[in-house]
Formats: sequence, structure tokens, C-alpha cells
Amino acid sequence: MKISRILSITLVTVVLLAGTTAMAGPFDVLVGDKDGYGTVGCSDTGAPGTCVWPGGGPSGTSYDGRDPAEMAATNGAQITDVYSAIFPTFGPNPSETASVIFPSVGTITSATLTVAMGDFQASTFGPIAVNFNGITESWAFDDGFQVTTTRSFTLSAAEIAAANLAGQFQINLDHTGSSDFIAFDWFELSGTSTAVPEPSMLLLLGSGLVGLAGLGWRRNR
Repeated sequence: MKISRILSITLVTVVLLAGTTAMAGPFDVLVGDKDGYGTVGCSDTGAPGTCVWPGGGPSGTSYDGRDPAEMAATNGAQITDVYSAIFPTFGPNPSETASVIFPSVGTITSATLTVAMGDFQASTFGPIAVNFNGITESWAFDDGFQVTTTRSFTLSAAEIAAANLAGQFQINLDHTGSSDFIAFDWFELSGTSTAVPEPSMLLLLGSGLVGLAGLGWRRNR
């Protein structure tokens, strides 16, 4: 068998195997946990609900309902279950900026972000600045004092492209232009993606290609 025929057969095999490892499929990634902001009496799903934040300070601003894993997190879970989320003067987090980071799920084809949030009063205290992988979003919500709600955002084609280019979906929050107390319970990204072929599969295909090429070279000597 000539090397050109071997390489052709191998190339077809690579294409077919790559197709089987790049199937589109659903994904669902949660940052934080769905525990009602870590306190009894808070509603974070469905229609807007009222949450009386426990703790000292104005409006219960010293409240911290995080578990140890959330306290130690660096993916954004550290700003959940507290009040206020990114307001160092009135909460446990030391910065007025934060990022919620979802790891790579392959090449995203469609996605929806759902966020449980509370106490947004943008018209009174100014909106926080928000962007998805650098693309500006408007979160100038006026839910009202101690009111919680859950919102869903369908990612645009540009936001999906930016997330795929970065290799992860990232929400960036900037509180420096606002004095609003805000809270989050969880962030959830769900949708469909095209899986990336496993490195071990790529290594196996590469090894097979080299081996077959060597076999063809020996037979044609």
C-alpha cells in the first residue's frame, strides 16, 4: 500500500473521529448555591420577594451567610450570600470590583445566564457597571429596598463570540460608580456547546498517523 493511500485513509479516520468528539450538547454551570442567600426567609426564585437581611449595620449590611467554600472561592461565589456584595465599607469583601467566572464548556453555540439578585435601587444610588467578557450590559434595575428577584439574560452572538475567544464566560462587576447595596445568591450559565476533542484522543490520532506513515515508508523502500 502506498503512503499516499495510507495517509488518505488516516485523514478520513481523523475527520470521522473528530466528528464524534465534537458533538453539540447541553451544559449547566452554577456559581454559588441556591440556598436563599444563606438565610431563612429569603426568596430568590420566581416572582420578586422580600428578604429581611439579618445582621448589624444599616439594612443588615454586616450579614454574611457564606459557607467556608464560598468564603474561599475565587470564581465569584465569594460575593454571594452576603450584603452588600461588593461594597467594602458595608460588607466582608475587600473590593468594589469582582468577576464571576465560568470555566470552558467547549465552543458555546447558545447560552442563557440566570442570576438571583437583591436590593437593586439604581435610580436612587446609581447603577453598577456590568460587562460580559468586555461587552457592556445594562443592570440599572430598580427592584426596591430588600426586594429579591431572579433574572435571565440570553447571550447575544457577540457575547458568545467573546466568551469563545476568551475560553470562558466572565461577568465583570464594578461598584465604584454606585453607592447601592446589592446582593446575589447564585449565577447560572446554561445552554449548548460543541465539545472540544480530548487531548488524549488527539494524541492517539497523531500517534496513529505517524505509525501508519512509517509503515508505508518501509513498504515502499
